[in-house]
Amino acid sequence: MSIAVWLMSLVGPMLIQALIALGVGVLTVVGFDVAWSQAMSWITTGIGGMPSDMANVLALGGVFQGLSYILGACASRVAMMGFGAAKRFFIK
Repeated sequence: MSIAVWLMSLVGPMLIQALIALGVGVLTVVGFDVAWSQAMSWITTGIGGMPSDMANVLALGGVFQGLSYILGACASRVAMMGFGAAKRFFIK
């Protein structure tokens, strides 16, 4: 057995696991991004139908900033879960 065959037998399974982890992570993040974009468009449409005086009062109260903080935190949590799942594949 040559050194090249031995190295390929070691690297092959790790490479397969890495590609699987990457694929699962990408699918999770892309699927979440599509769902999140749809939810944001629904929220924007709902806010667009609001009277301008009510929207101004909500803006003064910081509701829109709070909403963006919450949505950003959820997106960040999903990304971290994806990275954690990928890390579990590598550190078995």
